[in-house]
Amino acid sequence: MKIIKEYILTQFLKIFSGCLLLFISLSWIIDLFDHLDEIIKAKVPLYVLCDYYFSLTPFIFVNISPIIIILATIFTLSSLNRHNEIMAIKAIGINLWSIIWIFLSFGIIMSIVSFSINEIIKPESYLHSITLKEEYFKPIANKGQPQILKNLTLYGSNNRIFIINSYDIKRQEIDNLIISENNKKNNVIRQIVAKRTQWVEGFWVFYDCIISEFDDDGALKEAPQHFPEKVILISEKPIDFQRADLQPELMSYWQLKKYIRRLQSSGFKPNKELVIFYNKLAFPLANLIIIFFAVPFTLTRSRSESLFLGISISIAISFSYWGINAVCVSLGKIGFLSPLLSAWATNIAFLFTGIGLIESIKK
Repeated sequence: MKIIKEYILTQFLKIFSGCLLLFISLSWIIDLFDHLDEIIKAKVPLYVLCDYYFSLTPFIFVNISPIIIILATIFTLSSLNRHNEIMAIKAIGINLWSIIWIFLSFGIIMSIVSFSINEIIKPESYLHSITLKEEYFKPIANKGQPQILKNLTLYGSNNRIFIINSYDIKRQEIDNLIISENNKKNNVIRQIVAKRTQWVEGFWVFYDCIISEFDDDGALKEAPQHFPEKVILISEKPIDFQRADLQPELMSYWQLKKYIRRLQSSGFKPNKELVIFYNKLAFPLANLIIIFFAVPFTLTRSRSESLFLGISISIAISFSYWGINAVCVSLGKIGFLSPLLSAWATNIAFLFTGIGLIESIKK
């Protein structure tokens, strides 16, 4: 039995490695052609391109790993089925679940790897790729495009939460800014409200600004102070506000959890952030869940069916998962579904359907 498992796993890993290299290369090529005009006009150096695509790879890996796994599973089982090896394994009395568990075990490992990369490597590397893109591509790519970001929320330093109505990237100007500073118990101890905020010579200048101080119980210490114009020292720079709309996705699991608690303590309903938070655990499990579909679809096919059909099935299953998950996540962000249900609904549906299909082929 050990020899059979090693043989199947070796075949699977060869196909998985080949598919992974192919899809990452294709992703690079597609992105390269998408930005080819910008790259040529900006004369982007080769070393910058290499750095950009290397930094983009963790993001690509996390997103394509489920389709790579389902392709590798279908290719491996199709090969075994085509050469009557599945029939021989059944004939010697080996339980089908023993074979299926080889793929499921790898799915569990890949779910852990995907979660780890998404938490540890992807945020910094993806942010670095965006920085390179802004520095080398954006000056040309953004000409004539709107430079105003709307409705931003930024988790800043010193337990500060920034609520921004609009941010003008070109002028480095914020309209209608609210800053809530919390203590360790997530109680608001200071709040700054400004009609307009401008970045001037390395400092933020607040115009028509009201500052309120609170004690640990949330009661006002004194009457709010009004300033027509005031310089307030904060660590955040214009680039931090420019990236504010990306921040929830780039936070780690624990950072986002802490951020959500602070938003809730400030009276906000963080539906979008909660969906992203629950999805940080749910989406990596697609590497495991999707195998429950790949196995029965492959084992129920005849040996004469073409490989193209297997590829079509795997792509259809993968895009069905992504499509349904995208709809559920969107419904969660607008409040139609609870954040927890919207993040896990697709996994639950695919898991139980897949188990049912596997049980049906065992009978």
